Amino acid sequence: MSLPNDLRSALVTQVHYDSRRIKPGGLFIAIKGFKTDGHQYLNEVKKAGAVAAVVEKLHNEITLPQIVMANSRQAMAKIVYNFYKPEIERLSLVGITGTNGKTTTAFLCRSLFEAVHKPAGLIGTIFYHIGNQKTEAWNTTPEAPDLYEMLFKMDQQGQKACVLEVSSHALALHRVDGLQFDAAVFTNFSRDHMDFHKDEEEYFQAKAKLFSMIKRGGRAVIGLDDDYGKRLVNILKSGMLTFGFSREAQVRVLEWKMNLTGMKINLQTPVGEIPISTPLIGAFNVQNIMAAVAVGLGLDMPAKNIIEGIEAVKYIPGRLQSVPVKNNALAVVDYSHTPDSLQKALQTLRQLTQNRLIVVFGCGGDRDKGKRPLMGKIAEDYADYVIITSDNPRSEDPQMIIADILKGMEHKNKSETISDRATAIQKAISLAQQGDVILVAGKGHETYQEIKGQKHHFDDIQVIKEAALYELN
Repeated sequence: MSLPNDLRSALVTQVHYDSRRIKPGGLFIAIKGFKTDGHQYLNEVKKAGAVAAVVEKLHNEITLPQIVMANSRQAMAKIVYNFYKPEIERLSLVGITGTNGKTTTAFLCRSLFEAVHKPAGLIGTIFYHIGNQKTEAWNTTPEAPDLYEMLFKMDQQGQKACVLEVSSHALALHRVDGLQFDAAVFTNFSRDHMDFHKDEEEYFQAKAKLFSMIKRGGRAVIGLDDDYGKRLVNILKSGMLTFGFSREAQVRVLEWKMNLTGMKINLQTPVGEIPISTPLIGAFNVQNIMAAVAVGLGLDMPAKNIIEGIEAVKYIPGRLQSVPVKNNALAVVDYSHTPDSLQKALQTLRQLTQNRLIVVFGCGGDRDKGKRPLMGKIAEDYADYVIITSDNPRSEDPQMIIADILKGMEHKNKSETISDRATAIQKAISLAQQGDVILVAGKGHETYQEIKGQKHHFDDIQVIKEAALYELN
């Protein structure tokens, strides 16, 4: 890449892809987004004081200096990384990818850093934790200029590490290009995001890219409880710590016991047995805990601090989060929005249910339609009663989404459809009897419902509490 002569001495004070955020001295990266094309805004950024723009095609009619790149999105990550490089490289970075478990594992890993007195930031699905501030997340992994600016701020505010959930979208769209990770985690793999990836192989290859971004001397932490984890082990061959229920795993379970208040787990590890008590529940949370323990070991943390860090995490927002309702029944809110995660949530709660297991769930609009009948069948197979409702219908008709779910169900006598989500939750609470467990699945930590391009306030936990209070009165 050769720079135009008038740019060789230019002082760039900012790099961004959002034309509305460009200030004097800014370098604008024109990317082709999902909804708009940044190349349309070259005149606007010129007026805002941009010194130049990175483009994929030269626009001769615009006098703004332009640097032509074959892929401006790919160039963007590298440019921004170099802009913030000294600060980013001072941070210890842990990247976590996988279909399910990223958020819980990220919370656990951040707590490990806190236990060894190494203040850590967090970038993930629920929020971004930068210094003393938490910001609601708009993407699991933000675009590179946003992400790298956050890492810069973490360094400036005295944080020494950051734990990142790294989505397949982020890896495919070059959002984390340039980063080098001290540890990279593969939790598991199952069907998801088939609206974005052309098939499961492309989805896997996107996730596998993370493991080419590990620092020299860093560790890959791989789950062995599915075939894709084993496949990744065969690809990497060395520099790994493995975890899982498998006897081949380096961090594995010797025994575990669970009730509605939590679990006691005894792990075999390369440094000996590690006992853990946690209020988290479910076999999948045993896997998440094993992943975090392996990260701690890979970063040479003492076992006592690993135990302290894991046990300090009391709950994960919207991940099997319990809400007592009435008649000694329990409602549980969970983010499970894939066939695999819904099945695991229902299997976990089935073990703890004394009477009936009721599930309220829907599927998101404008997303993978193929998973809808699969989730309908799973709900029918594992729950005693199913209430099918809306999730985030987005631009789709909620009734059409429900119809897709019903295609996977055979026993209509054990289910009903209520498209209004609040009404569906209220109906489930009204049905609750002693010993019942109600799983409200799909939205978890989200406090909105997206309908026809608008986000409306909606909080499953709040609706449950209000419905329970009404029933008690």
